[in-house]
Amino acid sequence: MALPQQFMDELRRRVSLSSIISKKTKLINRGNRMVGLCPFHQEKTPSFHVRDDEGFYHCFGCGASGDAISFLREQDGLGFMDAIHHLAGLAGLTVPEQKDISPQEKAQRNSMAAMNEDAAVFYQQQLNSPAGTQARRYLSDRQVSPNSLSRYRIGYAPASGLLPYLQAKGFTPEDMLAAGLVRKSTRDESLYDNFRHRLMFPITNPRGEVIAFGGRALDGDQEPKYLNSADSPMFHKKQVLYGLKQAREQMKDGLPVIVAEGYMDVIAIDQFKVAGAVAPLGTALTEDQIMLIWKSAPAPYLCFDGDTAGQRAANKTLARILPILEPGKTVRVMRLEKGQDPDDLLKSGGADAMRRIMDASESLVDALWHSTAADFDLNEAEQRAKFWQMMRDYIRQVNNPAMRDSLGDEIHARIQAMRQRPRQNKSGQSYGQTTYIGRQHALSAKNIRPRAIMTILMYHPELIHDLHEELVKLDIKDDLVKKMLNIISESVTIYDHLDETTFRHHLESVGVGEKDQLSLLESIKSRVRFDPETLSKQDAKTKLDELITLEIRGNRARSTKQI
Repeated sequence: MALPQQFMDELRRRVSLSSIISKKTKLINRGNRMVGLCPFHQEKTPSFHVRDDEGFYHCFGCGASGDAISFLREQDGLGFMDAIHHLAGLAGLTVPEQKDISPQEKAQRNSMAAMNEDAAVFYQQQLNSPAGTQARRYLSDRQVSPNSLSRYRIGYAPASGLLPYLQAKGFTPEDMLAAGLVRKSTRDESLYDNFRHRLMFPITNPRGEVIAFGGRALDGDQEPKYLNSADSPMFHKKQVLYGLKQAREQMKDGLPVIVAEGYMDVIAIDQFKVAGAVAPLGTALTEDQIMLIWKSAPAPYLCFDGDTAGQRAANKTLARILPILEPGKTVRVMRLEKGQDPDDLLKSGGADAMRRIMDASESLVDALWHSTAADFDLNEAEQRAKFWQMMRDYIRQVNNPAMRDSLGDEIHARIQAMRQRPRQNKSGQSYGQTTYIGRQHALSAKNIRPRAIMTILMYHPELIHDLHEELVKLDIKDDLVKKMLNIISESVTIYDHLDETTFRHHLESVGVGEKDQLSLLESIKSRVRFDPETLSKQDAKTKLDELITLEIRGNRARSTKQI
């Protein structure tokens, strides 16, 4: 008797091992694993390691090891099925009836696994054959390295050939149909290859076993552009991520993980060694896929194309994440320029360009706040009220009580800050949280960065001492910013610690009054993707580091050009 494999896989995806073990012993993050004092024997130095990505624990002191089921059996004295029911309750799953796995079913699974492996080998061979010339040219144009070709086992599906290849190896038509490698003609019920004249991307499970394929069209009029294997006994596309095995290898080297949108983006990010990378398979990122990522990376980066569709996908993904948020699990959102994808960015600017986008990424709350605010005119009272209501509705979707309270407090504080600010400037012109009417300063792009730097420092002057040496390197032409920079240098010598009230008072005392401070904020608000007034200290530090670095580089480039 056995439980369906699909149910067992779903159970492991939904319940992290660390959430079970942390109830017995305190665990501390150590890179891609967690460590703590072993609950199986007395010790003073932590030797107990937990790997959520592998669902496995091991104590190097006493040798205890196992998974969530064995932990519950050993620690709580539960039987196997009692442990299963306990985990299913945590996951919100119903335990299916146990059934015997017939020899036929077992044989079909084994056959399908072997057949997918043979198909992957066939496609790789075809890529290196005369038939694969166009595919090789495409890969060369996309600058895919030989190492990436091997690492991701990229291949080519010719117009025909896989069917007789698999038949010669003894696979039955029924197995080939079940695996989605061939199709049956509606005209005469003859079989033919499912993937034809396509660049082939094998899709693997975390162990590296080929479970499905994705095929990209090589001709412009070929439809669809991307064709994935249909779901099968081995493959459920909403529960699988492309590139997860390779991403975990990168994470073991200390790299973060990026969730991209396509196969080529994943390969480019991996090739530049800027991060591990994964992608969903032709669908929006699902809850199962997010939880699968969280087992390896508690705060992955979501990277979406800079076009309208990409930003819409980002907003939908954030809304989908809210109900499953839990303490220690979150995401950060990377915003690319319009019309740009990760592959474009890396080829034009290299790994440093991608790291700058990662450094400027938004927290989940920032991303949700800003993307939602962009749909409202916050100068209008009715629009502000609707925006606030929508943000509160988002928070109500969070199921975890601790996370719901924490995020609710954050949103409440932001709303209160908006309420407390005056709604008119000295000229009687209205302004709001993200949109301003009647801009007093028509600024060119080149002097947005200095003003953004100074505006952030107005709200986080406690960062001035740490950044002073970098700030004085800036070559500022903007009169107001230059004046403020001189005041900052003076403040460092006068004050050991600067809070917002002290710094604002000092600005006013030396001639940068409230009107100037408001005009500085007004001049950048509609030109940047973040709100200086609501940044946390950590986010403010991250954005300042990025802006100062870019401005210093810009100064050097302008100096070189003048020479």
